[in-house]
Amino acid sequence: MLQLNITRLKVKVMLVFFFLALGIGAIWALQPVINAGLARSTGPLMASTISFLIGALLLIISVVITQWLTKDPLDFAALSQVNPVYYMGGAIGAAVVLGMTTIIPKLGAGGVLSAAITGQLIMAAIIDHFGLLGAPRIALNSLRLIGIILLLIGVNLVIYK
Repeated sequence: MLQLNITRLKVKVMLVFFFLALGIGAIWALQPVINAGLARSTGPLMASTISFLIGALLLIISVVITQWLTKDPLDFAALSQVNPVYYMGGAIGAAVVLGMTTIIPKLGAGGVLSAAITGQLIMAAIIDHFGLLGAPRIALNSLRLIGIILLLIGVNLVIYK
């Protein structure tokens, strides 16, 4: 009986995370459209810069508040131990924001996001297949390959009117 309750609790926790991820995806669909709207007044590069500056400011405030609440000191020495490749996340994020801000007016939100999500899933399959960046190796099998092909077909159906 206890095992059944633990299993049910795990399922409920996973559902919470699923719906959080779903909500994040919905919010993510707003970001490039909002940035493209800002870009109509400022240009794509300035709009992307403003977006990143606001995000960075909010993250800095979050770190300060978290450190204040937990009383844990920041461990800046640990930063020197990080593989430099992992610092590329910010550069990739900047490229994504700028690219989406620039492309939204041409393909629309549905086109850009469907292509971006498909690109993410294709890259994820490559990362999994080769175990890149410390990810576990998961072979690219025929079912995953069919899924990628269907995604590419789906993107074309969304983009072409």
